[in-house]
Amino acid sequence: MLLEFQEFGKGRPVIILHGLFGSGRNWQGIARGLAENYHVITPDLRNHGQSPHTDSMSYSEMADDVIAIADKLNLTEIIIVGHSMGGKVAMTAALSRPERFSAMVVVDIAPVNYEHEFNQYIEAMLSLNLQTLKSRSQAETELGKVIDNINIIQLLLQNLIRAGDNFEWRINLEGIMANLDTIGQFPDTFKNSVCRLPTLFLGGSESEYLRSIYNSRIFQYFPAAEITMINGTGHWPHAEKPNDFLKQLKSFINYV
Repeated sequence: MLLEFQEFGKGRPVIILHGLFGSGRNWQGIARGLAENYHVITPDLRNHGQSPHTDSMSYSEMADDVIAIADKLNLTEIIIVGHSMGGKVAMTAALSRPERFSAMVVVDIAPVNYEHEFNQYIEAMLSLNLQTLKSRSQAETELGKVIDNINIIQLLLQNLIRAGDNFEWRINLEGIMANLDTIGQFPDTFKNSVCRLPTLFLGGSESEYLRSIYNSRIFQYFPAAEITMINGTGHWPHAEKPNDFLKQLKSFINYV
């Protein structure tokens, strides 16, 4: 599947992969911060943004989508960056095709299985009556009745777009719902695999997604990994403290 993507700058290639319910545009600020020295590509993963919709979205399939972009643009020695679900896609791509990459940055996720509440978010989105919805603020109010995290609500609402006189979801909610169990897991295909690429796991100190109890699993797959936390941030350190995040990102990729 050929994904939609944007490009910024020139230089060594950097592919940045967004998380669940996100899109490449979430990373435009970071991409522009790298564009002076790097050729940055920010795809919309399948079922997200402007990319095609599909019934299946395994991590192997999503990793193949990334390789397809690399092939189309004739990219080699890629630095791959992925947040949350995108981080699992990045890890899958690096484990399956390490020769295509020179380094990896995984943002606030580990190669483990997670419990999640994503189904309630999708159910809340599907419950909105888009035919009678008058404004985004009304949608925010309605979602706020069942979701108590304004950051998550704002992330979800980035997928709500105008379609003539009405609103519509540009994200494939039904397709994502059908694949939530797969998305929450990490593929067991790689349980005996090792990737020795220079790798940075960059997490938020207040997040539950990159906890020290996962370190042994990280080093099992990625023995060359470094683990760094950004103080005072949660699951979206690139959005919560973008300057600190960009500094940590540059300090790693400038020397790999």
